[in-house]
Amino acid sequence: MAEPRPFDDIRDLTRNMPTADMDIYETVLNSARALGSGLSPLGKLDQSLAWLASWQGQDAPTVLRPLIAVFAGTHGVAAQVYEGDIIDAATKRVQSLTEGQSAVRGIAANSGAAFKVYEFGLEHPSADFTKSASLSERECAAAIAFGMEVVAEGADVIVLGSAGLGAATAAAAIARGLYGGAAEYWAGGSGENASKRIKAVETGAQMHKDHLDDPLEVLRIFGGRDLAGIVGAILAARHQRIPVILDGYVVCAAAAVLHKVNPESISHCLSAHISREPAHGALLDRMGVQPLFDLDLNIGDGTGGAFAMTMLKAASAGLMTLQDGVI
Repeated sequence: MAEPRPFDDIRDLTRNMPTADMDIYETVLNSARALGSGLSPLGKLDQSLAWLASWQGQDAPTVLRPLIAVFAGTHGVAAQVYEGDIIDAATKRVQSLTEGQSAVRGIAANSGAAFKVYEFGLEHPSADFTKSASLSERECAAAIAFGMEVVAEGADVIVLGSAGLGAATAAAAIARGLYGGAAEYWAGGSGENASKRIKAVETGAQMHKDHLDDPLEVLRIFGGRDLAGIVGAILAARHQRIPVILDGYVVCAAAAVLHKVNPESISHCLSAHISREPAHGALLDRMGVQPLFDLDLNIGDGTGGAFAMTMLKAASAGLMTLQDGVI
């Protein structure tokens, strides 16, 4: 018999997953549309509320214990894009998020959400994928397992964000590895850093072109620990039937890995928004996912997901009031 490999357990988790309760989905959807004297007080949010309830397994969707989880790591490829010490830059980015001023922390505090940053060895960058694979299979599987710990917080809704240095470059390389096309299509943008990012993705795609048939290998080669952790968080949430709200391009690239393995594996996920990242919309199209809104946000640290969570929390309260017959 073949020796078990680190990814074997991950593949098993993508095959055997709980599903949404579609009876609850239909019940909540029909209820939301029937209430409010035909005025459609919840608009298109009725579908999102039905989705939320179907995964929570209850007729009244709630957002009582939300968690905003931000994943951060240092990608070796960042040295191809940014000048200076990438470890220092990554550390300062996380410190700014946890100790400085950030919109996502303010939204979390205002909405009663827990806020936690998951650090994936900021001082130990993943390998530069223009020179070798970012991680070994064992390292990637370990990072996935660490990301699964997010469900231990006891949240009823999880918002996923990213603050990794070089993570957008890794996300572009993952998208290119999963779907093909030109590096510029997935890594494009404006400014000097954009041209460097395109070049890095081109170099990595060429170097690893013979090893991109397996989505988990694409993750291992390009993703780094934080993106692998996001994959783990999404998987663990699915097995705990916890609805997940995806933030920007980086988080959606991690979700795309699972979608490529099994298209049904991210049906418990909602895309919060479409960001200003040029290829974010294309990535969502490949996954067949519609974003909840477009506010022209240009950050992927969970801010957009926090807005979406707050909106769903308010809409859930509105639905409950309608069901109680107050208005």
